[in-house]
Amino acid sequence: MKTRPEVIAEAISCKKRGMPYRQVSKHFREYDRVKRSHVSVYKWTKKFGKVLGEWNDKQVPELSGKINIDEFVLKIKKTKHTVG
Repeated sequence: MKTRPEVIAEAISCKKRGMPYRQVSKHFREYDRVKRSHVSVYKWTKKFGKVLGEWNDKQVPELSGKINIDEFVLKIKKTKHTVG
């Protein structure tokens, strides 16, 4: 493969954040000076996106034992429910 794995991972990350394929390609041309077409970005996301997503789902974060949760209000059928 000609493209560095870091570039492919960043392309998939950009797609997951909602950027269109052409915009991801433009991002690399402008900032990373990597010239890859939007078709390449599409192929990377199809080939590696699912595998990386499955791997990411298996990761377990290391917690310090203390979690801070903000309070929020949820409205269900015009009834307010306070959570947290």
